[in-house]
Amino acid sequence: MRFLLILFSIFSLAFSNSVVGQPSEESSATGDNIDKTKVLVLATHHISHYEDVFSPTLVDSLVNVLEDYSPTLIGVEVLPGAQIAEMERRGGPYDSWLISFAKEQLKYGSAAQEALDISWRKANMTADSLLGKAQRTQEITDSTRLELINHLLASYRLHTAALQWSYLSEETQSNQSVISESAVKGLTETLNAADETASISLRLAHLLNLQRVYPIDDHLEKDSYYSKNDTQLDKELDDSTVQALRNAPYLVKQGNLLEQGVEDSTWFPLYQYMNSPAFIDRDKERQWRNIFLETSNKTLRSRLALWEERNLRHAAHIRSATARKPGGRVLITIGASHKSFLDSYLKEMMGIEVIHLSDLIKE
Repeated sequence: MRFLLILFSIFSLAFSNSVVGQPSEESSATGDNIDKTKVLVLATHHISHYEDVFSPTLVDSLVNVLEDYSPTLIGVEVLPGAQIAEMERRGGPYDSWLISFAKEQLKYGSAAQEALDISWRKANMTADSLLGKAQRTQEITDSTRLELINHLLASYRLHTAALQWSYLSEETQSNQSVISESAVKGLTETLNAADETASISLRLAHLLNLQRVYPIDDHLEKDSYYSKNDTQLDKELDDSTVQALRNAPYLVKQGNLLEQGVEDSTWFPLYQYMNSPAFIDRDKERQWRNIFLETSNKTLRSRLALWEERNLRHAAHIRSATARKPGGRVLITIGASHKSFLDSYLKEMMGIEVIHLSDLIKE
């Protein structure tokens, strides 16, 4: 009897797979008609390294092209509030990394929590509720928006709080008493920062009347093991290796385009180059394969593994964000060395179409 039941189960499973699990010819034929979510990973240099020469006009042409793309979701290379709270809870080696990657979020977040007499968890729940209302209606009162900003700050979501602040009139900003003077200064500095998050992502989000940006960065790989090996990594990467990389032709060309762009008041040719296969493929090969993979040095191999782990986490954050708007258009602005990894991971995901900056440029 037992044998017959097992046999029946196998037969039933095989039958269900052949009838239900296998797509019909008709569904296979129409598979290409699925409304896929388009994802553009925009490779950028870190603009903050060049704040002395930076002007918003340098990215005007780029922002115009991206505005025509009209992303429905914008991801930024900053830590999610939930991860900041988790790193804060864990403490230990994460304390120093929080100073490096979330100092401002913690500063204004802690002050907002104290002013509201609220925990991070409660602030996060309230912010989600208010933000959901703003996204559904696309119209909220100034008082509600100010309440939202305070709870976004308290939940460590400084950049979305800054975006919401940008929608208030100058008169409202000057006359309000909900947001502290210190926080107002922080919000203003965040909006005007000489970095890609402010000059490209927040600027574009405001132009498109988006209600939030999606932090997709991740540093949970920086545990105690990684911290202990940080100094060792510096020792293993000798000066000659670093200098050889800096002198690589593709990076020399990047530097020349950056300098020329400052003279010409546009970095658009620089972004075209940094998002081309000539740059992206070469960077992955020269930096990650040649230095960190093709070696017997275990410290360098470990660094590559942790780099891939971080990029996989980025991809997971991006996929989580796309679940909110299937079939939409996504823009991720991130350091150039991440692009080749993210493009590879995202291409393997169902319902995702990876596109590139060159796809948006009209001939």
